[in-house]
Amino acid sequence: MKKTEQPFGHAGPVLDFLLTIATILSLIATAIMIIEGLSRYILNTSYFWAEEMVRFMMVWSFSLTIGIAGFKRLHIRTELLVQKFPRAVQRLCWILSCATGITFALVLIYSAIPQITRYFQMGIVSESNLELPMWLLYLSMPIAGLGLLWYYLSALRYAWSVGDPFMPETEDFSTSPDSDRTRTSTNPLL
Repeated sequence: MKKTEQPFGHAGPVLDFLLTIATILSLIATAIMIIEGLSRYILNTSYFWAEEMVRFMMVWSFSLTIGIAGFKRLHIRTELLVQKFPRAVQRLCWILSCATGITFALVLIYSAIPQITRYFQMGIVSESNLELPMWLLYLSMPIAGLGLLWYYLSALRYAWSVGDPFMPETEDFSTSPDSDRTRTSTNPLL
């Protein structure tokens, strides 16, 4: 296999590290929710900090992984119409899709920076007793934009030089009578 024909989707160590951080944040948020639920049910006590901490952690977890989801081919894809086109038109569709994604990522980054600056300068904090600075929450927006920008720039390069960067991983199912059982066992929704 030539170097240019390698499959798209290698995220690299930086994105793997971000995925680890996002996973830890999600797990901590889940643990806080479980503790809060048990505390309300058993002790009739609610912790004032729990809801806000869970909200901040989930927003950051999502923001850190939005670009990684693209590299791992987990973004939603509608391909019915594009597959009917000739290869050159398909390539144009992939490039236009990447250009649209790049534009969205740049708008997300550009629009978040003044908002973060304003929140920082005004000293806006959350409404709870924690009084967490809101600029920390909104800092996740340009981070998400950078992740998307990295993904769509990589996808554009791949679409331009190799092929379809959005193609999902292929599943190899046989045509034997047991193939429905195999398909159902690998995808419980079928």
